Amino acid sequence: VSTQSTGVCSTCTRAYVIMLIALCRSTLEITGVQSSNRSSAVSDVSSSEDEASLPSENDTQDPESDVGEEEQDATFEEEMSKRREESPTVKNRRKRFKIAEELYTTEEVYYSKLSLINEVFRNRLKNDAGEYMFPDKIIREIFMNTHELQNLHVVLRDKLKDRIQNWEMRPRIGDIMKSIAPYFQLYTDYMAKFENAIKTLNELAAKDDKFAQIVKDLEADETHCQKLKISQHMLGPVQRIPRYRMLLEQYIERLEESSPDYPDVKVSLEKVALAANKANDNIAKLENFQLVTQLLSNVSGLGMALERTENMAPMVYIKHGKITKMSRRNVQNRFIFLFSDVILICKIEGHGKYKCSKKIAVSDLRSLSDSSDPNMPHPFELITKKCSFTLGGKDAEDKRKWMEALSRVMAGGQADATSSPQRLGLVAPVWIPDNGVSMCMNCERNFTTILRRHHCRACGKVFCSMCSSNKQWLAFDNKTGRVCDSCNNILSARDGMDEKTRKTRGLTNSNFFSGTIEEPEEHNVATNSSKGTIQSGLISGYVLVKVGPDKDYQKYWCVVRGVLLHLYAGTYDKKAKKEMPLVGWNIAEPEDGDKVQDTTVTLKVGHQGLDPMFLKFTSEAEKEKWYEVLEKATFVD
Repeated sequence: VSTQSTGVCSTCTRAYVIMLIALCRSTLEITGVQSSNRSSAVSDVSSSEDEASLPSENDTQDPESDVGEEEQDATFEEEMSKRREESPTVKNRRKRFKIAEELYTTEEVYYSKLSLINEVFRNRLKNDAGEYMFPDKIIREIFMNTHELQNLHVVLRDKLKDRIQNWEMRPRIGDIMKSIAPYFQLYTDYMAKFENAIKTLNELAAKDDKFAQIVKDLEADETHCQKLKISQHMLGPVQRIPRYRMLLEQYIERLEESSPDYPDVKVSLEKVALAANKANDNIAKLENFQLVTQLLSNVSGLGMALERTENMAPMVYIKHGKITKMSRRNVQNRFIFLFSDVILICKIEGHGKYKCSKKIAVSDLRSLSDSSDPNMPHPFELITKKCSFTLGGKDAEDKRKWMEALSRVMAGGQADATSSPQRLGLVAPVWIPDNGVSMCMNCERNFTTILRRHHCRACGKVFCSMCSSNKQWLAFDNKTGRVCDSCNNILSARDGMDEKTRKTRGLTNSNFFSGTIEEPEEHNVATNSSKGTIQSGLISGYVLVKVGPDKDYQKYWCVVRGVLLHLYAGTYDKKAKKEMPLVGWNIAEPEDGDKVQDTTVTLKVGHQGLDPMFLKFTSEAEKEKWYEVLEKATFVD
């Protein structure tokens, strides 16, 4: 506008121009008409869809301009305010573009996985002459129809890429997905052959060192495998179809039925949904198979015990983790893999590797029960047909979870997960640990270097050689074993035949007479836990004991019963090493002259004219519990 021709001053002219620009901008926003000249004063105003979803060419900041942080923050706040105030139509347009963009970006990632399997992995199995180093049958079983899948998805990827780049001209994806969806039936064949492919891959890696090294080198290549196993990448196609379904469902929710894209998207979604339903039926099964395969690949010493035939149900993963196991001599750290039909108890070799030491079929499980064994924390007993033992969780919650998981597995295998009497000779007993007994559990003679411990294979108790010189046929072990005098009498009377006759007849678990173990003779050991839980005035647990300040501590299983303190060398001993009446004794804290360390966890039990006894506990809380019981026992009502 010329100021000379209008006679208006320059200040008014500028104000008029600003008002005109504002009027044009609001008009364009309402009508959605694009500006034909992006270099004009109103060039930064694009269509509502462009302004909501795609950056315009002039959005880039002039490098010569000096915009401060405050002005940038204001611009950002203004943009966010516009988005909050935008109409539902504009918002849906923007979100549809974002969904289409996600469809393309995830397709790029998926195609790279197909390329890894079908190109990179394939090429590494070829020699310098371009020929496969392994039989054609093996190659076909491992790669299945990945070549056809890759050809399909390179077309889909390129179409989506072109569509995203030209979204302003053709904002739709229904036509693309409609043309590709019929070919998703290729995934039915892939999923049907997936299990066999993984099995072939693992078997070849176990037998052929060259193939195993190729797989190992490829999995170590972070550029391609990204710290994942080949088998994990091969699971990708199974998971892809449900992803298409999810994105198309989100897309059509934000699409008006009047849109020209709606019919194609609806047809595409129907076809994809059919393929996705088939995929969903297989995903859980194949993911479980993949997990089981991955876990077992880290376990050695399995042999052929886990071979499965076609008519067998698939092995389902339940739980795995560290646990403690009571052996004959001590408590051992073990790692357990729990599956639907087998339990693997493994030694920990380090670096995520394990060696299987015991394989227990779920069908062989007989009983699961809580335990009060004081020799290990949080114990429970697992009784099986061939071997029974005490296990322990890392804490009470871990123990509860293990017992719940085992109970579910046993219930599924028709095993008794609550209580079942041990049938003598038919079910393996839980062995009493060596350190739980210091004397024969029959004649009460103390064990020495010469008088050794022997476990009865029928009841699990510990005896000397004189009291366990018998042999009986044990159905659970399918052979003869050493048994104590008591079990020998029961088995002989119950079955009416000697060991040789039973062995000759080949009696097994199914045709053996169903008798039960007699209840073990009660002995003078409390069944309370080693943590000193007070129950009806009775407390028991391991305590370090010494008489006199200059003596050394010795470990005893101590039990307060009535007004007597019993000191046992082992938790299962029938006879105490020492018995001490507590009436008239003084229970107090150690004094400075007693030369006792760790006074905060030590009690002094003294009597006039006798050397004092010092009891050392594992914690102050346990000391307080013992003090309460001992103090009461020193008085007679």
